[in-house]
Amino acid sequence: MFNNILICSFIPENNTHVLDVTFELAKKFESQILLLKCLHEAHPTFGLFKTKSDKKKQNELHEKVQLVLQEIEKMAKDSGVSIKTESMFVDSLSEHVAEYVNKNDVDLLVVDSNPPLDIDTGHHKDIVNSIYKNIECPVLTLK
Repeated sequence: MFNNILICSFIPENNTHVLDVTFELAKKFESQILLLKCLHEAHPTFGLFKTKSDKKKQNELHEKVQLVLQEIEKMAKDSGVSIKTESMFVDSLSEHVAEYVNKNDVDLLVVDSNPPLDIDTGHHKDIVNSIYKNIECPVLTLK
């Protein structure tokens, strides 16, 4: 039923409830899990150019996310499910997720409903609603 399950997260940390539910679904349907950490690319503090400080913050966040992804891969291996992880900085979260879903033949999109710290709750709801409108696969939203 669900060959490819995409977990889309907009926060660097793990939500173990989301992972646990998705791992159980993957076991039940013998699915491949794709985990995508989409991080909102911050606008430069100095006009159009990124400062060394901006680049340093982004690199630190990228390194933190890579450690989190390694932890998730280990959890998946321990649970006996197949997972492919990816992280990226994007300007438009909703457009990128919709494009990713279509390119990777996703059968189920699992979204963590917790908003990122750098985005207010109302804007996060708009992003999630935009994703719902622009994709054609079922969506499971978890807290």
